[in-house]
Amino acid sequence: MIPFADIHCHLLAGLDDGPRTEADALAMCRLAYAEGTRMAAACAHQNERYSNVNPHGIRLSTERLSALLHRSSMSLMIFPSAEVTAHTDLVDSWRRGEVLSVADRGQYILLEMPQGLFVDLRETVAELRAEGVRVILAHPERHPELLHEDGTIEQLISVGCLVQVSSNSVTEPRSRQDARALKDWFRRGIVHLMGSDGHSPTRRPPRMLAAYRQVARWAGSTVADRVFSTNGFAVLQGLPLRVPMPQPNKVGWLPRLW
Repeated sequence: MIPFADIHCHLLAGLDDGPRTEADALAMCRLAYAEGTRMAAACAHQNERYSNVNPHGIRLSTERLSALLHRSSMSLMIFPSAEVTAHTDLVDSWRRGEVLSVADRGQYILLEMPQGLFVDLRETVAELRAEGVRVILAHPERHPELLHEDGTIEQLISVGCLVQVSSNSVTEPRSRQDARALKDWFRRGIVHLMGSDGHSPTRRPPRMLAAYRQVARWAGSTVADRVFSTNGFAVLQGLPLRVPMPQPNKVGWLPRLW
């Protein structure tokens, strides 16, 4: 099995709605490692609900968990990261150093839509790109406006956005229509990165293997390897990621490298 890179996993005890204790966090790491994950973004939410979560706290919590992993002789590399909720002054927050990038490298930011809302993020994506940071959009498949409306997700990709799908959306789609749309996304090259969006060892475990096998059936092992492994390793190690525009779904979308 090719090793996995989980670009979105809530592993930090007591910071948000992820694991409550360090024992739970370690249990999640064991589950992830057993399924083949070797690198993971240790995320915590940064939003109004968790207003006390800040980059310094995420870094300290990641250091503690890394030390526990070392003592447990588990070769899982974790990286301090945040899942940042989009808000009106996000670009200014980034400039002030108030939000944490993926792997704390200043190159990528994992961004989610506001709870229960769909907003046009093209301007934000473009402004952050001008600041030298690239947006990874977390679980856009949860939004019908992106999953089912032709051209909407492509418009975000065209301004430099990367797309991260959650593994349970693949293994437990909300409907057959969602499953068909996701299959099309993988076949057309819309999905760039995978994350388990794990939150606990039981309620929302960090599982990736079943989703990998499903994507390999949908789109082939080359696509599955790139999305579950190669691209994620590049992001977590701070390497540039060039992806083609998706294959056209209708006349008007042409491939372009970003």
